Amino acid sequence: MEENIIMKLNLKYNASIIDEIEKTKGLTIENCIADNTINNLALFISKGLVEDEKQETSRNLALSKIDEYLKENDKDDLLLDITEQLVNDGFLSRALDVQAMRELKAKKAKEVVAQMKKM
Repeated sequence: MEENIIMKLNLKYNASIIDEIEKTKGLTIENCIADNTINNLALFISKGLVEDEKQETSRNLALSKIDEYLKENDKDDLLLDITEQLVNDGFLSRALDVQAMRELKAKKAKEVVAQMKKM
């Protein structure tokens, strides 16, 4: 599988960050990650982004990072990157195979393109 992810955000989550996210959303982390709105993605980035050895950033910077990221990737890739980091940091089940999710996404995209070419 060919993967063209050029931009990668430096994310890191710990218990206090996850606690803040869960309190903000009023949901468990498993349910929080199911929300793929820009608002929610900005929350995960603002809390988890590490830049210049500094953790947590403003909402405006998080939104700017999303814009930058989306120039080379898509929203699904961003959600998968966040999910992957949550798995790596132990806040989602390590049984989750994010690479398999990426492969399934790529396969589905190819199927859609093939169907569109038949039209």
